[in-house]
Amino acid sequence: MSYKRVISLLPAATEIICALDSENCLVGISHECDFPDQISHLPKCTSTVINSKLSSLEIDQMVAQQALAGLSLYQLDWGLIKSLQPDLIITQDQCKVCAIHLDELKAQIQLALGYPVSIISINPSTIDDIFLNIKEIATALSKSELAESLLEEYQDRLDLIAHKVKHVKQKPSLVFIEWLDPLMTAGHWTPSLISLAGAQSLLSNPGQNSQKITWSDLQQADPDFIILSPCGFNLERIKQEVHLLQANPNWADLMAVKENRVFIADGNAYFNRPGPRIIDSAEILAEIMQVNQFYFGFEGSAWIGPISHLKV
Repeated sequence: MSYKRVISLLPAATEIICALDSENCLVGISHECDFPDQISHLPKCTSTVINSKLSSLEIDQMVAQQALAGLSLYQLDWGLIKSLQPDLIITQDQCKVCAIHLDELKAQIQLALGYPVSIISINPSTIDDIFLNIKEIATALSKSELAESLLEEYQDRLDLIAHKVKHVKQKPSLVFIEWLDPLMTAGHWTPSLISLAGAQSLLSNPGQNSQKITWSDLQQADPDFIILSPCGFNLERIKQEVHLLQANPNWADLMAVKENRVFIADGNAYFNRPGPRIIDSAEILAEIMQVNQFYFGFEGSAWIGPISHLKV
């Protein structure tokens, strides 16, 4: 069956659908779906209780409070969804902070719509999982042949990086920070991207969840590089909160800080989205970590630094 009326509740899924030349099937998206530009006119089927202008700590506290109270971070506009008459809804079953959760959707969908709707839930932890999700969505949209072509292109881009860094003798260490207050490091696919770029990921492991760390953990790791890429934050938003790290008396003693190797990368557009731009994320890391070997044109738009050279 090829679905013709699709609602995507996840930005990565929306990007996958568009990469598969199937944006004409999209009838609704989430409030966070902001790429590519041609989907911006579509009805937004979700909203959130999170105020994006809050500080990192305030956002973290709100997430914890909602979870403790058994409340959702998101609302679905069921009236709008019913009017759109979807035959397929795509969501995720990984992170309740990132988008509408599968259990919540299943509990309401039949009651709200009154007819059966197919659901695809993506739950990637690795790069291979992302590729499998692309295949699954492509099958639903009768785009399997195009998906195979895209995945071959994506793999070629990853292989190019891996080939050029395989002879790197000394791999620099890197801590990739996914949240600033409290400190969290990026798990899932990010450590593999780091390894692919010829570096050693510290304080996070491939395929495992992102995790909170302490300042003591960061001091003991004392990495050669630090990349700041908070989930859901673009470059300007990250720059607004760099002071949270700089205010800590231990910050200036870190090797990466002393050697001017702290960078900012757009987490919202790239690293946090398990879709086509994960390949861009690998190239961004390669540009940062292997500055003499790679130039993909992402500096200034997807990453900036070192932050010692910035006005923050």
